[in-house]
Amino acid sequence: MNHKHSIKIIWRWLYIIEDAGRVATIVAMTAIIFGQVMLRIFFNWSSPAWEESARFIMIWSIFIGAIVTTREDGHIKMGGVFRSAKKLLIFDVISKLLCLAFMAIFIKWSYEFALHSLAKSMQSIVLRVPLILVHICFFVCGIFIALHFLVHLINRIRGFLNFHRGGTQC
Repeated sequence: MNHKHSIKIIWRWLYIIEDAGRVATIVAMTAIIFGQVMLRIFFNWSSPAWEESARFIMIWSIFIGAIVTTREDGHIKMGGVFRSAKKLLIFDVISKLLCLAFMAIFIKWSYEFALHSLAKSMQSIVLRVPLILVHICFFVCGIFIALHFLVHLINRIRGFLNFHRGGTQC
């Protein structure tokens, strides 16, 4: 098995994990909230534990959604500002570099935050589960987002070099 084939397999599994996480969190959150609404309507009862678990799952769901949005390069673009493909490509490279720098700071901060949460044995108020289960989300998802930004950056630089050498791709 060659190197490129191994990387493709790893990326395929990464996509499967990201998509499975996205679907699982949305389904779980929807089911919990639906159950909570039904309990309120039919039994006039509400479970704080269900609300807290839905909130924690929602946090994971939002960050997994950010991973997928980054993977699909679906963030806001500035296409209407630049008239030439070359200027747009340069702006795209710079924006990816800035996003990568931000993610480096975010990953460092979230790592320290997760360590703090673990060291202090923080627990949720209602469920009494370790908050590291929620706080680690920022670190893990930050790494995935940074990885996708890095791949897009490499592809943009390749496109820029190809464009600069007289190629047609941007």
